[in-house]
Amino acid sequence: MTNGEVERGAIGAPRGLLDHPAWTRWGAHVAFWLMYFAIRTAAAAADPPDDASDFPYLLNRILVVASYFVLTGALLAIIAGPRASRSNWARNLALVLGALALAPLTQYSEQVWPRWLAGFSPEPYPFVIYLFQFGWALPLWGLTQALLGYHFETMTQARAVARAQALAYDAQLKMLHYQINPHFLFNTLNAISTLVLEKRNAQAESMILKLAGFLRYSLDRQPTEMAALTAEMDAQRKYLEIERTRFDDKLQVRFSIEPGLENARLPSLILQPILENAIKYAITPRTEGGSIDVAAYRDGDLLRISIEDDGPGLPPEGDTRRRRGVGLANARERLELIYAGRAGLTARNREPHGCRVEIWLPLEEERVGRAAAPAFS
Repeated sequence: MTNGEVERGAIGAPRGLLDHPAWTRWGAHVAFWLMYFAIRTAAAAADPPDDASDFPYLLNRILVVASYFVLTGALLAIIAGPRASRSNWARNLALVLGALALAPLTQYSEQVWPRWLAGFSPEPYPFVIYLFQFGWALPLWGLTQALLGYHFETMTQARAVARAQALAYDAQLKMLHYQINPHFLFNTLNAISTLVLEKRNAQAESMILKLAGFLRYSLDRQPTEMAALTAEMDAQRKYLEIERTRFDDKLQVRFSIEPGLENARLPSLILQPILENAIKYAITPRTEGGSIDVAAYRDGDLLRISIEDDGPGLPPEGDTRRRRGVGLANARERLELIYAGRAGLTARNREPHGCRVEIWLPLEEERVGRAAAPAFS
């Protein structure tokens, strides 16, 4: 998952209607009162008055509902703002209570429009009866708007948390990513210095070119970027070629990739700290050098990558020396951050000697983070 995917998945997912408070809340406002108008019209049609031809009941109903619409709209604009974006528990409660407080005004509108249309005022209902017959819509409208406000408030908080988590995730991956280069760079520059002092200029020049190519690949990759398996293996070949120069070709390296996995995705430079570990603990202490085998193969819906060496292996369980620098911890933590429980790393000894580190992760072969291209000159 790239950082862009994190943003899209957790924060910037495709925005729908519920991501726009103004459109949603004002749209709900219009829809609510249209529905209320339809309910009142249907109720009137079910029991039409005897003098239906003497009084413009439909126009009166339109003007009455328009009064409800305007008064509650003004209440929404005052409490939630013109963009209906302000929301907290106090504002949500104020919408419900404020809508109920409008009942005397809306009841008055039930009297004033007939007077304006026909010059007479119907006998007013007692307030409680009015609430049950017509005014029930007011607290229901307030509750609807309060629930929408609560939704947007919750969504805003969730996005803030997701944003903070994404930034922390990105920062942690960068920290782990940038742990990789300093150890390797120090050793390589030291080896180049030795070659120059020994006047082995051709080897020094070759090592510098390989180092430049590897660093270009390393620095060009974002810590959260996914890479194609072939590009990652090419980078590690360059790294191990540099190490072979340091060890006067006493390091033997073999790569094996199952056909069809060329575009499998994996976190960029995930193998680097494991290979550094193998060099440090399996190859460097031995005057005769040693060998490293790197293999990648399909296991159902998993991609498995193994790195084997023929060094002394891991110390026994409980031994205080049972650690292999920051390499395994670095790779394991990156896998956990990116894949959670869907990926992992195991390390165990081989027979008769040596160590085998295996990474397993979901096999994903589409949408490689960056198109595979020659990483080195």
